[in-house]
Amino acid sequence: MLFRKTLIHEMTWMAFGLFIVLLLIVMTSQVVRLLGEAALGALASSAVWAVMGFTAVRYLPLLFSLMLFITILSVITRLWKDHEMFVWFSAGRSIYDFIGPVLTMGLPVVLLIGALSLGVSPWAQLKGKEYREASLSNQEVTQVAPGVFRESRGADRVYFIENFSAERGLGENVFLQIRQNGKISTILADQGGMEIDEQGDRWMWLKNATAYQAIPGSPQYDILTFETGKIRIDVPSKPLVSPAIEAMKTLQLLKHLSPQAWAELHWRMALPIQALILMLAAIPLAFANPRGGRSFNLLFAALLAFSYYNAINVLQAWIATEKIPGLIGMWPLHVLAALLTLLLYRWRSKVRA
Repeated sequence: MLFRKTLIHEMTWMAFGLFIVLLLIVMTSQVVRLLGEAALGALASSAVWAVMGFTAVRYLPLLFSLMLFITILSVITRLWKDHEMFVWFSAGRSIYDFIGPVLTMGLPVVLLIGALSLGVSPWAQLKGKEYREASLSNQEVTQVAPGVFRESRGADRVYFIENFSAERGLGENVFLQIRQNGKISTILADQGGMEIDEQGDRWMWLKNATAYQAIPGSPQYDILTFETGKIRIDVPSKPLVSPAIEAMKTLQLLKHLSPQAWAELHWRMALPIQALILMLAAIPLAFANPRGGRSFNLLFAALLAFSYYNAINVLQAWIATEKIPGLIGMWPLHVLAALLTLLLYRWRSKVRA
């Protein structure tokens, strides 16, 4: 009981502190990114904090998984450095006895990761997308700030609207310049406005417009007049899994089962599975020779965890592009990681005081 209580107590407190630090890091980076989007007009300034909250919920499974791995690795590494592991081994304990306390502390977190990944994260993705679109449609300044030149993320599109009517939801005297394929296109329209499609890309619709296209320095222009049209403000994003698929409920994915649906489904299942495997692998990976100076085991453990996570991303891309059948998915990777964990236990079980 003393063994279990001491180990669980130390891991719990470290996990709590580590999670707060990781959450603060993620929230800070997201605030910077979202403020940048607000400056470009891709997000309403009033929606930054709400969208950040939904984004933080989506990151929770990864944060909990990272928290578990680092906590167990750090605590057991300290036991090796302080020679406490040799004391426990002398008392008849083996490295396998650490599995029980680790599962007692970590298994509820793994179940929470599964619930977040399969249920809460898709909901947060959907609500964040809806809130983003609603905030843009309700705020004229963020949509098309009147009297201000705006630039796209790629700096290849500049647009300007002289004035904007919130009641009618459109602007007047629209100017748009596009640099593409060595040519400059200048578009003048009587009316225009901003809208966002299902993929989250921004479009400017134009009415009664004239477009002038030419190579810089050339006196020859191509002139095109059109009554209505739409111009994409940003370069089209091409995610492997569309935001619409990411926002689907897990039960809907099971009914859909397209390549992208398979990829998203395997990604959601991989989060709790890799959290469980890495949590157990952290016990033998934490081995440190107290006389060996710096612990290179931490570097190896970090490399292993990073490779596992990277492999999940690669396999998700391969599933989405049909290079791997959906029925096979990521299961070979998880089996390989589990076998490697078993080999690490067999190797470290030979270490004794």
